[in-house]
Amino acid sequence: MEQPAKKRRLISPRMGTILGIIVIAIAVYGVLRSGPHEVEHDSLFAPPPTPTVVVTNPVASTDLHQKYTYNGVNITFTKAELASKFSDDFKPGGTYVVRVSLNTTNNNSDTIGVDYVSLTRLILPSGQSVKGKVASINAAVYPGKPQSGYIDFPVNDKIDLSQLKLQFDKTVLS
Repeated sequence: MEQPAKKRRLISPRMGTILGIIVIAIAVYGVLRSGPHEVEHDSLFAPPPTPTVVVTNPVASTDLHQKYTYNGVNITFTKAELASKFSDDFKPGGTYVVRVSLNTTNNNSDTIGVDYVSLTRLILPSGQSVKGKVASINAAVYPGKPQSGYIDFPVNDKIDLSQLKLQFDKTVLS
């Protein structure tokens, strides 16, 4: 009786193990390399440093003194800036950006939600209404916790900031 022919292997079991380890090591390296990069901190208990915002082609800036109370939340619009770009603006929409800074204080005993982007409009000197594209301020306004932030509005042309008006919740502020 004939014995079956031995199957010939292309690589030895030892070489297969070594190749498997190399493939796994390359995969692990690739995953670690492509993951999120954490900012190094001096202390585990200190908050991370706030990045500096870089303004590209600043055109104009003006102080605002417009106030509005919405469901017990005091909102104060403090400043308007016009520039080509802000480094923390990840949603470009126009040739220029009008950034409106604001502060809020909740006088209620409950947390109030405020959708700043949908409630705020920029009224241009031409009368055109521009909807905000992004807000940095938290929509949840906690009792007794003041907060600050901004709303960005895309515009296509340089505009006179002193001629701007803000509309909040269908009320034009002056």
